[in-house]
Amino acid sequence: MKKSTKIVLLLSGIIAIPNIINRVNFMIRSVPSRPSNEEQFYKWRYGQIRYVVKGSGEPLLLIHGVYPGADMSEWKRVSPSLFRNHRVYTIDLLGFGRSDKPNMSYSAYTFTTMINDFIRDIIGQSVIVAASDYSAAYAIMGYCFDPTLFKKFLLIAPAGINKGFSLPTLRNLVAKWFLELPFIGTSAYMFITNSPVGPQLFKVLRAGDNIASNMPYNLNATAFVGGPNTRMPIAALLCKFLNVNIKPKLNKMRLPVLILSREHYGLPNKLMTHRLKQFLNFNNIN
Repeated sequence: MKKSTKIVLLLSGIIAIPNIINRVNFMIRSVPSRPSNEEQFYKWRYGQIRYVVKGSGEPLLLIHGVYPGADMSEWKRVSPSLFRNHRVYTIDLLGFGRSDKPNMSYSAYTFTTMINDFIRDIIGQSVIVAASDYSAAYAIMGYCFDPTLFKKFLLIAPAGINKGFSLPTLRNLVAKWFLELPFIGTSAYMFITNSPVGPQLFKVLRAGDNIASNMPYNLNATAFVGGPNTRMPIAALLCKFLNVNIKPKLNKMRLPVLILSREHYGLPNKLMTHRLKQFLNFNNIN
């Protein structure tokens, strides 16, 4: 065998073996999709969006945050009594949970338009939105694009105020390009999600005002459903391409807005206060 052929085979093996390991890891960590009677899908322009509808009354849309393993289960800790008088829509954002995870570059605009299109096409009327970190910021941006789609906002530790608002630099653009590459990006994603380093990295980045979301130590299996494409929105997150500044927008809001701090994240049952129920149930004065 020629020396050049051996070199080519060696390089091919160096590239192929880690890719195979990554794919096996995704297969082991992920779980097969189990459709339920409650589960529905919205056919959006970039892929299928999973959502669940429960209850009856005034429409309320629950949107999870943006971090590895994020999905609609973030809202499971919420007491059903809080939303008793509402028709509750809970969604998985594109690239998360059991929604489609296309091989594409993500931006704040991607999620903003997805939220607005979902409200317009599926809910069909103005809605109360409860959202956390980056999704809270995207809901506010959605209001700026079309105020008629919204009634009021419950925002939990929203991005775009004190954190997660700085614009990406050329260095961020280069880093994003590398993190989107199949080999480098997938390996980086698996490293973050398969070791204690991941949550610590997010903690460091949050302390430095680079991102506005935290990563749980126990990831949902949906963090690996969809294969290597799960890396794409996280690459955009880490490189500030999901950032948006909502400070000037909030000052011009003409709808009720309740902002909760990080301590309220996930709304544990003990924080189901009378004040929250009042906020969700009082009628707007137009």
